[in-house]
Amino acid sequence: MGKSELQNKKFIGNQSSLKLNDGSRVAVIGGGPAGTFFSIFLLDMAERAGLDISIDIYEPRDFLNPGPAGCNMCAGIVSETLVQMLAAEGINLPGSVVQRGIDSYTLHMDVGSVRINTPLNEKRIAAVYRGAGPRDLKEFKYVGLDNHLLNLALERGAALINERVNKVTLVDSYPLVTTRNSEGQIYDLVTVTTGVNSPALKMFENLDIGYTPPETTKTYLREYYLGHELVTETLGNAIQIFLLDIPRLKFGMIIPKGDYITVGLLGEEIDAELVQSFLDSPEVQKCLPPSLVANNFSCHCSPRMNTLAAKQPYGDRFVFIGDAAAARLLKDGIGSAYRTAKIAASTAIFHGVSAHDFATYYLPACEKVEYDNDIGRLIFWGAAKIQKLRFARRGMLRMIINEQYKPGTVLRMSTVQWDMYTGSSSYKEIFMHMINPAFLLRLSWDMLSAIFTKDPDPPQITRSTAEEKETTGIERSNLGMLYQPGETIIKQGETGDSMLVIQDGQVALMREQDGEEVFLGVRSSGEVLGENAIFEKEVHTATVRALSEVRVVTIDKDNFNLRIHEDPSLGYRLFNLSSRRIRELSQQVTMLNQEIDRLTQTSSD
Repeated sequence: MGKSELQNKKFIGNQSSLKLNDGSRVAVIGGGPAGTFFSIFLLDMAERAGLDISIDIYEPRDFLNPGPAGCNMCAGIVSETLVQMLAAEGINLPGSVVQRGIDSYTLHMDVGSVRINTPLNEKRIAAVYRGAGPRDLKEFKYVGLDNHLLNLALERGAALINERVNKVTLVDSYPLVTTRNSEGQIYDLVTVTTGVNSPALKMFENLDIGYTPPETTKTYLREYYLGHELVTETLGNAIQIFLLDIPRLKFGMIIPKGDYITVGLLGEEIDAELVQSFLDSPEVQKCLPPSLVANNFSCHCSPRMNTLAAKQPYGDRFVFIGDAAAARLLKDGIGSAYRTAKIAASTAIFHGVSAHDFATYYLPACEKVEYDNDIGRLIFWGAAKIQKLRFARRGMLRMIINEQYKPGTVLRMSTVQWDMYTGSSSYKEIFMHMINPAFLLRLSWDMLSAIFTKDPDPPQITRSTAEEKETTGIERSNLGMLYQPGETIIKQGETGDSMLVIQDGQVALMREQDGEEVFLGVRSSGEVLGENAIFEKEVHTATVRALSEVRVVTIDKDNFNLRIHEDPSLGYRLFNLSSRRIRELSQQVTMLNQEIDRLTQTSSD
C-alpha cells in the first residue's frame, strides 16, 4: 500500500477523541508475555464493552525452535503471586509448559545453608523456558511459556504476523507499521512489547513522542544438561540462592528445570573469571553433581534487566508495556508484563488511546513500579551491608533456622527472604515486614547470639513434604497440590479461607444429608472451588472428593484481597462464576418444584 493510498484511506475511529471503536485495528510488536497478555486482556475487555476490534501480533521468532532462534533470553520464573492471579483469570499453566514446580528455596551463605518452604507445602512457583529450550535440546517434552501464551491469544482471536517490523512511521497521525515483506499497514493503536533485549526499541526514539528506553544492567545465564533424574536427585524442587562474598557478585542462583539446570548471576561486569569463581565456590560445588564440567554448558546468554524505568512510555496511539516501560527491580519480569499489559488494555478500551489517556490512567501504574523499585534499592543496599558482616550473616541464618525448624515460630525473616526471591510481594510490603519492631528485635537478638554463642548445628537439607507426596501419574512438573482418587479436598462443615482452582483432573461434589451422601455434580480442570471463602470465612456446605488424580492451586485470601484492591477486574471472573452458580441453583430449584408438582399430581390422581 503506497503513501497516497494510505492518505486516502478512510480511517476508523474519531481522531479528536482517539477512541477504539468497532473495526479498530491494533498492532502488537512483540509476541512475548507482555504482548500476549495485552492481546488476551484487550480482546476480553473489548467483548465486555461490546467492541469488535482486531489485533495483529508481529513476532518473527518461532518459539518452538530451541536455542537463540526461539529464545527470549530469560531465566523463566513465574512467581507464586502470578501463578495465583493467572489461575484466578482462568489462565492455567499446564505440565506441558511448567518444566518444574518449585516449592522451596534453599539459601546458601559461607556460614551455612537453610531451606525455606512455602507455607502450604504446595508448588506455586513455575520454572519454565520462554522458548523451546537450550541449543542442544535432546527431546521436545515441553512447550515454552511464550508459545503457550501466544496460542492462547490466537485462540481468542488475535492474528500472528510472523515477520520482523523494520519501520514505524506516522501518516496523518496514524501509525504505519512496515515489515521487510510489506509496504505497511495502518493501525489505530500500536503496542510495543519487544523488551529491552531487542534493538527494535530504537525505532521509536525518532518518532517525537517523547519515549526514552529504560536503563539496564547485564546479567548472565548458563544452561547445563543433567537429565531429569539427576536434576531431581541433586536439586529436587528447590531453587538454590547464593549470597556469597565474591567481588562484583550481588547474588547467584541455580534453577532446576526438566532435564536442565539454569545458573544465573547478577553483578557488576560479569565475565568468565567471575562465573568461574562462582562455580568453584564450596557452597555451589556441594549443590552440583561431581560429573558436571563447568565449561561443558548447553547454552548461555547475557540478557539485560531494567534498572530505571522508561521515560514517557506512551504517545498518541502508542503505548509501551512490559520491560519496555517499567519492570520490578531484579525479579518478576513476567509479573511486570502481566500488570502493565492489563492496565494498558483497560486504558485503551475504557478510556482511550491518546497520550493524555495513557498519562492519566496508565502512567501511574508505571510510576508505582518505579517507586517500589526505589524501596527495593534501599533494601538491597542494606542487604549488601549485612552481607559483608560475618556475625550479621550468622544472625540472619540463626533466625531463619529457628523459624523453619521450631514449630509455632512466627515466620518473620523467612517471609522476608521468601518474598525477596520469589517475587511474591512488592518491595514496599517486604520493607514493612522488615521495620516491624518484632522483626528488628528478633534479628538483633540473633545477631548478638551469633557473636557470643556457638552456631546451632546446621539442619540437614531434606526433601520437602510436597516432594515426598509426589507419585507417578500426573507429571512432577505440574503446579499445585496433588490428590489421589478418593481423597477429600474440601470437607463439609469445615471453615475455609482460600479458593482452589482445579489444574488437572475431576472432582465430585457431595453433600451429607440424613446420614447419606448426595451427589451434587462434577467439577473439572479450570473450575473454581470454595470461591466464597475469598470474601468471608465460609463453612463449606459440600465435600469435594477427587475422582481421578487431581491437582489444585490454592489462592490465598489475604493475597487475593490485596491484589483485587490494586486490580478490581480480578473479581470479574468470580462475579461471572457466582452468577452461573446462581443460575444453576435456580434451574435445580425449578426442576425440583416441577418434580414435586408431578408427584403431587400423580398422588391426587
